[in-house]
Amino acid sequence: MSNKKKKNNKNEDHKKKKSYFDITRKKRSKNLKTIILPIIAAVVIIAGISIYVFSQNTLSVAGFGPLGSAHEHAAFLIKVNGENIDFSQPKYQVQSDYIHVENGDGTTLHRHATNVTFTDFLKSIKMDIDKENNCLVFTNGTEYCDDNNNKLRTFINGNSTKSISDYILNNNDRLLVIYGNESDEEIAKALDELNKIKIQFN
Repeated sequence: MSNKKKKNNKNEDHKKKKSYFDITRKKRSKNLKTIILPIIAAVVIIAGISIYVFSQNTLSVAGFGPLGSAHEHAAFLIKVNGENIDFSQPKYQVQSDYIHVENGDGTTLHRHATNVTFTDFLKSIKMDIDKENNCLVFTNGTEYCDDNNNKLRTFINGNSTKSISDYILNNNDRLLVIYGNESDEEIAKALDELNKIKIQFN
């Protein structure tokens, strides 16, 4: 066989080898893009979701116990100048996983962790009680404070209390926050209204 033919055969063999490797490399690259990468992406997403769910269910926040460490329900009313604040509005619903109102109900508090106070609920809905000045405070700057005519009063299970802020509610508790110049008779009516609320256990 002539040298020319040998060279041509070698070149053809080389081209065949090269084209075979090129094809398999392209196939591997295609497989990587169409099969392996989506699998990796799915694993990463599943891992991320699992970590998030685990952290939500086990880690504590701001001294709270883990989510699920409690499940208590209590009725509550907040009245300002004779009017009930309507907590069934969407802006108040489930603003914290730890303590909230839910399902369009605005009179049952749900506590889902230990060490969560009534103030923690108020702060989650952009409200607070200023214990020092005895004021019901809204983060928009509105304040309802004791003055010559009006008083902020709080009741737990019908009993007047100096502060409700740090109270950790228990099942079937009934909490009243009332601001205004109500008479004893009007406060009794408010407490009766509170007692008639059906607590939503779920």
